[in-house]
Amino acid sequence: MRRNSTLVRLSTAGLLALGLALTLPARAQGTVGVDPVARLFDAVPGQTITQVLNIYNPNPDPQPLRVSAYLSDMDISEVGETSYLPAGSLPESLKNWITFSPTALDLAGQQSQEVRYTVQVPANAAPGTHWIMLMLEGQDPAPKPGQTLAAFRLRVAHTIYVNIAPIKRVGSIVGIFDQLPKTAEGAYTIGVQYSNAGNVVSGVQGRVELRGADGELAATLPLNLDVALPGHTLLLQASLSGPLPKGQYSALVVLNDGDQGRDLLGEHVLSLPFDLAAPPPLPAPAEGQGSKP
Repeated sequence: MRRNSTLVRLSTAGLLALGLALTLPARAQGTVGVDPVARLFDAVPGQTITQVLNIYNPNPDPQPLRVSAYLSDMDISEVGETSYLPAGSLPESLKNWITFSPTALDLAGQQSQEVRYTVQVPANAAPGTHWIMLMLEGQDPAPKPGQTLAAFRLRVAHTIYVNIAPIKRVGSIVGIFDQLPKTAEGAYTIGVQYSNAGNVVSGVQGRVELRGADGELAATLPLNLDVALPGHTLLLQASLSGPLPKGQYSALVVLNDGDQGRDLLGEHVLSLPFDLAAPPPLPAPAEGQGSKP
């Protein structure tokens, strides 16, 4: 099928100063897994949805792991950071539609059990996407006196999205921002701001095609898949290191937000003041760490 394209020309310069904080969980025996990690359902008012989850303890320790299940609302910021809110905080929350069982289970090492949930869609359900997270939290057994100073709790989530017809997918590129490197060894960075003005959650992904003054493709930068909730904006970012000669370039942004009938296009012009150098080669592996023949 030939796609219709929406073209947005933007000449905004300067990169949004946005910090991304990555928090790594402590390694502990309280690890728990869930499969699948998310589900998206299309439903109509009055429909009943049932799903079974596989909850597993990957730890080899035979000591049972206590797992608690509870609901949480979630919001996603423009830069992809997730906020966890009390269930029922958001107007799109599924809190009053969902029941699940059991609410707690004990898993021995490398054992799995099932958790079942049911979504009962009300007859007067509003159109659009409704969502919630079913949180699974594992806790280490009680610490042994003199051996363990602390117990750790780690949690994972199964995210549930329910689309109620009629849905409206209304997305657009509202900004393109870039940052030129300060040295030849630096990287060029581009950010694309997507706005979801529809009533349905969208998975947004795409690419940036960097073309020289002669129109030849110089590089392609992937914009990895991310989630844009209804009424939210999303910033997708990509970076490029050399080698790349100095000069004027056109950055063509191609995004898709789940609408198979069209892509979203944006264009940005940049001028690279110096040649970008290739990144240094990776260090050779230490003796004895190479692959075996």
